[in-house]
Amino acid sequence: MKKHYKSKTAISINVVLKSKKSMHIAFTAQSDGSSVYTTDNPDVQYALEHHYKYGKLFKLVSTESEADIKAKKEAEEAAANEKKDEIRKVSVSDLAAAKDFLADTFGISRTSLRSEKAIMEAAKAHNIEFEGLEE
Repeated sequence: MKKHYKSKTAISINVVLKSKKSMHIAFTAQSDGSSVYTTDNPDVQYALEHHYKYGKLFKLVSTESEADIKAKKEAEEAAANEKKDEIRKVSVSDLAAAKDFLADTFGISRTSLRSEKAIMEAAKAHNIEFEGLEE
């Protein structure tokens, strides 16, 4: 089970595990000044929830069970498969515009798009069909 902890400030703390080992935990800073930490390790969860500043400095904000994680992953895969089959049509005036679209949208290197064949192959790989190009 994944547990998500949140603090109002950027923090890092030391916790003592059940095995009496000390562990340093650095929460990930967020843009609003807060910080978050996510773990699925039950020993770390126990140590965090028994820390003397738990509830004051940081707290548990949500939990995800294995079933929730699996359902979310399956939904993402289904959405990706639907999107994969969709062909997007893009209107361009010439090959240079098609090259610019691919480079700007997908970050493809312009040097790898030197020929019409390379441009068309890159478009096909990203399920793009260009309209306006003379065949």
